[in-house]
Amino acid sequence: MTGPLTPDRLAETMKAYGVIEQVRKNRIRITTAPDKVHDTIRTVQVMFGFDRLITISAADNGRSLELIYHLTGPHRMVVSIAVELERAQPAMPTTTDILPPAGIYERQIHDLFGIVFTGNPHMKRIMLNEDWPADEYPLRKDWKPDPDTFYGGIKGERS
Repeated sequence: MTGPLTPDRLAETMKAYGVIEQVRKNRIRITTAPDKVHDTIRTVQVMFGFDRLITISAADNGRSLELIYHLTGPHRMVVSIAVELERAQPAMPTTTDILPPAGIYERQIHDLFGIVFTGNPHMKRIMLNEDWPADEYPLRKDWKPDPDTFYGGIKGERS
């Protein structure tokens, strides 16, 4: 990277990866496709020094599941790389090879939303009990506890 990092320079360079939006003075959001996330992260790391993962956020917006990778660096700017996944069988390639701390967030998101991170070598439960029913993800909007099922030793309640 030569010269100071500015939102305009970042947006101009990254426009090939998706839709760019300046959210705040020091925050840029890049909305991209699932198959471009890895390349997008790698590019902001190498070209602009976004080498620290803040967190990976997940949300259920009712029609799809969203993932947002938040990264920063010594310049104190934040880039958020967003992607939408289909609800039926949400899958995303892992980013643990280029962002090792991503592994713990991927495990949490898998437990709570059911997004599968292909290639993650440690996809085992971290948030929910081991006896939690398979294919039930409590942070999805369409999830309702079954009154006859035990969730972590507690029986579901009728609504």
